[in-house]
Amino acid sequence: MLHIILFILKILGLLVLIVLGLVLAVALLILLVPVRYQAEGSYDGKVKGKARITWLLHILSVTAQYEEDLIVRVRIFGFRIGKPKKMDSELKEAEDIVVQAMEIMEPEPIREVLKGKEDDPDRVREEPIPPPQEESRNLTPPKKEPKKKKGFQIKGMFEKLKKKVLMAFTKLKFFFLRICDTLKTIKDKKDEIYAWISDKENQKTGKLLFRQVKRLVRHILPHRGKGNITFGFDDPYLTGQVLTYASVIYPLCHKHLNLYPVFDQTVFTMEGTFRGRIRMGSVLLIGSRMLLNRNFRRLLKGWLHKGGIA
Repeated sequence: MLHIILFILKILGLLVLIVLGLVLAVALLILLVPVRYQAEGSYDGKVKGKARITWLLHILSVTAQYEEDLIVRVRIFGFRIGKPKKMDSELKEAEDIVVQAMEIMEPEPIREVLKGKEDDPDRVREEPIPPPQEESRNLTPPKKEPKKKKGFQIKGMFEKLKKKVLMAFTKLKFFFLRICDTLKTIKDKKDEIYAWISDKENQKTGKLLFRQVKRLVRHILPHRGKGNITFGFDDPYLTGQVLTYASVIYPLCHKHLNLYPVFDQTVFTMEGTFRGRIRMGSVLLIGSRMLLNRNFRRLLKGWLHKGGIA
């Protein structure tokens, strides 16, 4: 009887070890096997592109292709999961909303506005012009034709346009008010901000955060590929400003990206192909280095508490 119990415990122990080994193997695969991605695309008045994400010898692959329609395909072990999903309806709906918001329609001719169904009460019927008759002694004054009213379509169009302009103005007003409130808050707390920046521990934490973010960006950015961006405006000063802002992040991707500014015309074209990989273990390692910093945890806890999250 005892040897039977020991045999059962031995089998249970082996099963537990097998399960733990499988869990550990899956965890190591997720942490160490990178997710590889590749993308190619271009823009010259029209967007075209294709992207693909694969993991673990193409066991899992996701492909997205856009050319007038966005099509997404998912495969596991080479077998397609479901049918290719088309996102054209959502994209067209968003495009229609943008077009309706930005388009200023020209008023239609009065004859086109007056066209409608026979039972339309707002329709103004055009009376046929009678043929000229000989003059008679009893001249009757000509009948005054009623003034043709513009259709409600034009009136409704201008009403909608007016509402959109007022809504945009209101949003812009609130945006500037928020900026003013933020600047006022910063002015009121300038002593507190200066004390926070002057703290040596905060300075060390800031440098550590900068280094880790830099490593994360370098890890995520493509390692192979080349891209070209040509941009320009009619105003050379505006082109120079955009080039100045782009120079902030350009050192991180100068090996894979070429910028061609044009100072005498408005132009924007881009093309490129890129490949890269993201390893979850590296991302977690970068994040853990920040979480191991005591001062960073204290600042993070205070920020979450003030934000109402914790």
